[in-house]
Amino acid sequence: MNIAIIEDELPALQKLKAQLGQLGHYKLVYHSEEPAAFLSAFRQHQVDLLFLDINLPGLNGVELSKQLRDAGFKGQIVFTTAYSEFAVDAFTLGATDYLLKPYTNERLALALSRVAAHHTPDPGQLMLTSKVGDKVTRIEAGRIEVIKLEHGHAIAYATDSTYPIDSSLEELMATLPDTFIRVHRNAIVNRLKIITLERWVTGGYLIGFAHSGQQVISSRSGARLLRKKLQI
Repeated sequence: MNIAIIEDELPALQKLKAQLGQLGHYKLVYHSEEPAAFLSAFRQHQVDLLFLDINLPGLNGVELSKQLRDAGFKGQIVFTTAYSEFAVDAFTLGATDYLLKPYTNERLALALSRVAAHHTPDPGQLMLTSKVGDKVTRIEAGRIEVIKLEHGHAIAYATDSTYPIDSSLEELMATLPDTFIRVHRNAIVNRLKIITLERWVTGGYLIGFAHSGQQVISSRSGARLLRKKLQI
């Protein structure tokens, strides 16, 4: 389960990270003391669960949760705070739990069990298989930024490496989640990983990605599909 933490007190952040390490296998994909930064960045991360403090600089946790939901954030939220008076507001906003500091490992474990009971696996966690010689690698689809057809073979470019995939682009599109868009006969992109779009002379877009350094030029029909999916 991918976790983000918004907490402006370093001891509280360190304690929560330590507790999570003791209780199970959780992947911390984002942490910050700046709520506005997460509001701008959450689409770049696949967050299943957000631990959210309430007394934060600039934007309190309750207001941040409202703005996140309005912006399309689908992850679960557990508030972590020393203030009990916001509990009603938190649950009204759909929070999964409300942890009052200081909380024990047992209380955190209860919150995580409630999260697990509500958790539906993200379709972005579909696993693809890459085989090179005798080595087989399993890769989460959500880590892939772009899949390109190169010399007749599909190559997936992820945040950390490249992976040959023994499937056609048509076969991949039949299994990949709807975050992936066929923007060209030779390219599939993960719209959650797009960082730049530039109008191209052909009528398509030059598409840039956050980590792989790859660029793809869409077709005109791919550009129309991008505008529809990205609402631009």
